[in-house]
Amino acid sequence: MNIEVIEKKYDFIFPELFKKLWSNGMLDWMNGRTTPFSINENWEKTIYPKIKNNPPLLLHSGGFDFEILKAEEILNFQFDELWDIETHEFVPFAKTEEGNVYAFYKEERGYVIVYIWNDMNETEIIAKNFEDFVFRKMLEAIFDVDKDDLKADYKDGNFEEYQKDLLNDLKTIKPYINQKYGDILTEFYNRKSTENMFSFSLISKEELVETIEKYLSFKELDMVFEHELS
Repeated sequence: MNIEVIEKKYDFIFPELFKKLWSNGMLDWMNGRTTPFSINENWEKTIYPKIKNNPPLLLHSGGFDFEILKAEEILNFQFDELWDIETHEFVPFAKTEEGNVYAFYKEERGYVIVYIWNDMNETEIIAKNFEDFVFRKMLEAIFDVDKDDLKADYKDGNFEEYQKDLLNDLKTIKPYINQKYGDILTEFYNRKSTENMFSFSLISKEELVETIEKYLSFKELDMVFEHELS
């Protein structure tokens, strides 16, 4: 699908980074496949082995419940009937297993990135642009990694295997993001992990907070507003 079709529907122009990632297949978690799976196929068996070592955006570092929307899903996204989409202009691009949505959101100075809670009347502003969103997600992916989540995706909850996958994510995204973000992530992602009873981390909570405040802070960051009809 041509990205301009989506832009026309939403009367919106995606940022250059998003367009470059789109053009190079970095937003396609299906590896170009558009046909349904047969009875003996699924994404994990059929697609994932082909993209694991050279992953598209945030394949591992987006979180265990994160998924980039397919082009058709963005184009035909069904907004909840309770959402006030006349007042709030959203352009969705990712979701979670619980149905929460990541989207571009129009405000006075342009488009920021928001996280829309599916079961609550709350939307949170999480980044001032798409590059900052990617950087923030990749930072959050290495703090307080739940052992139960690891066990669901990795044999015996092997953090080292997860870390290898994170490094593959970093390898493929570094050519697209600014050098400072790439250097910071490289230093963090190559660390030895720390472990507690419930999780692993490559950075401390203090480092996570300090890095976000230093590089991603802006007036509306983490602001929450209601998005449903009155």
